[in-house]
Amino acid sequence: MTIISIRTGQIITMLLLKRASSFASHALRRATHSASTTSSIVSTINDAATTSAIDLFQPFFPILYNDVYEVPLPPNHRFPMEKYRKVRERVQHAIQSHLPHDAGKVQYEFAVSPLVTVQDLETTHCPDYIQRYLDGNQTKEELRNVGFPWSPMGVDRSSSSTGGTVAAATLLCKVKRKQKAYLQDVAKHMDDKSEMNEAKMGLLFSAHVAGGTHHAFRDRGEGFCVFSDIAVAANVLLRDFPDLVKKILIIDLDVHQGNGNAVLFQGVEEVKTFSMHCNANYFSAKQDSDLDIELPPETTDATYLATLHHWLNRFRRGDAGELDFIFFQAGVDILEDDRLGRMSISQEGIARRNEMVFDLAKDLKVPLCITMGGGYPKRDWEPILKAHANVYIQAFEYLVDHCNK
Repeated sequence: MTIISIRTGQIITMLLLKRASSFASHALRRATHSASTTSSIVSTINDAATTSAIDLFQPFFPILYNDVYEVPLPPNHRFPMEKYRKVRERVQHAIQSHLPHDAGKVQYEFAVSPLVTVQDLETTHCPDYIQRYLDGNQTKEELRNVGFPWSPMGVDRSSSSTGGTVAAATLLCKVKRKQKAYLQDVAKHMDDKSEMNEAKMGLLFSAHVAGGTHHAFRDRGEGFCVFSDIAVAANVLLRDFPDLVKKILIIDLDVHQGNGNAVLFQGVEEVKTFSMHCNANYFSAKQDSDLDIELPPETTDATYLATLHHWLNRFRRGDAGELDFIFFQAGVDILEDDRLGRMSISQEGIARRNEMVFDLAKDLKVPLCITMGGGYPKRDWEPILKAHANVYIQAFEYLVDHCNK
């Protein structure tokens, strides 16, 4: 049996052959969007490089980030724009500090999120809405509902927030396809098929230190969300990987309901939406997810974790069907220290929440894509930064603990 080795830190650079420039001009970006004939980031992945670069038996963990598009906001604006850079720096430092002790156990790299293509956006959002946003032709009411002033840099930030999640998800599917092809090839030459099965393949997690913009609808945004990154990524997977992805689960554990995703996937059997949130924290009309679990204000760890455990076990038993992919909206505004959250979950409670989601993906042997979601600091930013960063650090450590070496 041949196991192909990899040098840590070269995964994404070989897989993502095209990445957006950190300081591309708005005109160039718009021309790229308009002229692009590429359906998604998948078409920029070099199959030969993927085959030779990835150890299919070890965990794979690409980490994308878009804080190069940090947009200046008016004084006293409620949105914590700087948290994305601060969180990414913490995660990067923590993961790199694991080396050389854990070198080779997890295949990972940090990479700048690419800008999403118009064609990918149109899998989910109204073409007129997309074009008006890209051109800066929205009404004052539309901008007020989103909560951001329009700017070319803001367009790049929103585009990369979606593009990064699309890239993070499609990278996993490319590697999953390689794993399946390898198993099929090996099975042709083995008498005892029990010696080689999917359980021996490396776990596939990916992360976007951004995204989780679950309040965007088909033709409008709200609540700091312009496009729904998870919805676009889910629709891209269904379009580009029909051999691999037939059923997707969105696990949304932000304090707010994933109302945009609920509407975007109503009546779509291929995507199941699960939102567990505070019942006193709606800022617009409540929508119907496939499964909505409402918890009261000041909910503490015991109730929260017992409730989550019950419903994740239902998915583990197949209540949502046979799953092929999971998105995890990992908002930390359920934290007791959050400015807007109204719940009372501890740092330890969030860590246990994360582990339960990781366990589900591992047990079901499906790829898991993690996005950031909400988290709003009070005067002291430390609790929110810690909780956000720990989602990604914990995912890396989980993969280290479940590597095959």
